[in-house]
Amino acid sequence: MDNGFKSEVKVICCDIDGTLVRTDKTLSEENIKWIHKAVTEKGIHFTLVSGRPSNGILPFYEKMNITGPMSCFNGGTLLDENGVIVDDHRMPKDLALRLIDINDEVHTDMVIFDGMTWCLETRDCYAYRQKLKIYRSDCLVGNFRELLRGFDTNKCIYISPDSTQIDKVEKLILERFDLSTITYFRADDYLEVMVSGYDKGTAIEALSKVYNVPTSQIMALGDADNDIAMLKVAGYSVAMANASEGAKKVARYITDTNNNDGVAKAIQKYVFGL
Repeated sequence: MDNGFKSEVKVICCDIDGTLVRTDKTLSEENIKWIHKAVTEKGIHFTLVSGRPSNGILPFYEKMNITGPMSCFNGGTLLDENGVIVDDHRMPKDLALRLIDINDEVHTDMVIFDGMTWCLETRDCYAYRQKLKIYRSDCLVGNFRELLRGFDTNKCIYISPDSTQIDKVEKLILERFDLSTITYFRADDYLEVMVSGYDKGTAIEALSKVYNVPTSQIMALGDADNDIAMLKVAGYSVAMANASEGAKKVARYITDTNNNDGVAKAIQKYVFGL
């Protein structure tokens, strides 16, 4: 498939939800086909960069029949191709407890994490039904304050089908926290908080070192505000047609939607020149 087009892309870093997978969380055969072509025909490294824990990411590598590092928790944790953690940044306990205090007031379905283990205080909630499909494993149930005696969480997520509840959480976070100490991302039904200093942009920089490839030769594909940091860093930044306005604003290129094989089309155009 040599048409004389020369791409500088050496690494592809791709978000999952809203980008790689369709709205129903399925992975299209067209995306699989072109990712596999990029890896096998062009020698490109493909890495998933997601807010998910690793057990919610690994099945996609298996589905695509490829291996490689993965970046979890929005850049907070990096695993090598063997699944070994090489970089892991967790939240100080006092910060997590203050976030739990907010949830005691607002009463969303809160999720905390100990690496691959996600934790709820009850399974009888909206978050359990939603995240069980995504994380591909059952949760640990317990009182958060007691659980945090045994580990520091990777991040905290507030989840509610009622967006006004998430509005309340965001308002309290803005009132009570120095935003230089945290990174938070908001969507309609959730808000997630991590310790500051790590995001998908720092994930791209870390992967640049792993592969010994400059960020100018990395393609990043994303759709949401938590993808903005990596879209700013990558030389080939591609937002989905369904992306947030913030993501579209910083991206160099726009591809089709996640429901219409936007990842495959971006690879065709910017890797193969088709």
